[in-house]
Amino acid sequence: MEQRKNMRFPVRLSGQLDLHDGEYVDAETCDVSLQGAFVEHVPSGISDRSCVLTLFAGGEDVFAITVDGWVVYENERGCGIEFESMDTRDFEAFKAFLETRAPDPKLLQGEVARGRIPVLQDWKIS
Repeated sequence: MEQRKNMRFPVRLSGQLDLHDGEYVDAETCDVSLQGAFVEHVPSGISDRSCVLTLFAGGEDVFAITVDGWVVYENERGCGIEFESMDTRDFEAFKAFLETRAPDPKLLQGEVARGRIPVLQDWKIS
């Protein structure tokens, strides 16, 4: 039985994964939640590493979000990334995007109310 704290959405978003050692890889999610994502086709040996994940959505839901995260596991398909922190504006855009895909948006809002989200910060560009 799954022990997930957040609803997962089968959403494909493209992006880039920065592994903090000068290695950048193209990324594509197969599912996302308010606190994480599963990213397919990444190099092996990246478990237990910090990363920065940037994701892009096109079409009617255009946005780009950047998330500080942690690679919590990997398998032959890809890796699971736990979102640690993100910009407040990015989070609001991401949450709104997921609300349009939720069978009941109130469940997603409940996750936010229970604090099942990354740490939110104001990331200002100097």
